[in-house]
Amino acid sequence: MNRLSCATAVLASVVPLSTGIAGDKWEFLGSKDDIASYRREVAGSPVIAMRGEAIVDASILRVASVLVDTARLPMWMDGVSEAKRLRTSSALHYVEYERAKIPFPLTDRDFVIESWMEIDAAKKQVVLKAHSVSDPSVPETGLVRGEVVSSTFTLTALDHGQRTRVVTEVHSDPKGSIPKWLVNRFQKSWAYGTIKGLRAQVNKAGIQDNAEVKALLQKAGLLE
Repeated sequence: MNRLSCATAVLASVVPLSTGIAGDKWEFLGSKDDIASYRREVAGSPVIAMRGEAIVDASILRVASVLVDTARLPMWMDGVSEAKRLRTSSALHYVEYERAKIPFPLTDRDFVIESWMEIDAAKKQVVLKAHSVSDPSVPETGLVRGEVVSSTFTLTALDHGQRTRVVTEVHSDPKGSIPKWLVNRFQKSWAYGTIKGLRAQVNKAGIQDNAEVKALLQKAGLLE
């Protein structure tokens, strides 16, 4: 469903960005491979929220293009074993089905998620937001339907567009009878595994930048 002692210099380079998850202050868990991981208690929920911050050696266009490519999601997002697009309004707004792999002997979960992208030209940022929704087109699967309460990927262009700061935050509940302490234990590794996977994915051969995303970033002045 969802891995984390590097030098202070690494942490100093990671500047926290605006957060989409309400609650108390983020608690730093550690840093590995220049990926900083955090957790946060969420009022009214027994499930913690997770946050990861890192630099990705790829343009904001390339990173954004990978994020909106549903077919590639299982190749890099930690714990996702299946993903398919259900409905598409545009490259920046769509609904998808995801199946999450849960460690044995627990059973897998699935999710129906609406995602949309927002662009902030002044901050040179792209934010991909997501949350769970109900969709009548999704057939019964026999799996427990989990909930993504809130998820964000905030991308900031660096070094004249050559690199991208990625900040991801997620508050997700797999539901069902899994003890919440066990859910929280599993999810501590999510940010590290996901950003590590994203770093590898953006540098794979054959990836094409999304033309619609490119046009919007050019219009916003985010591409050199």
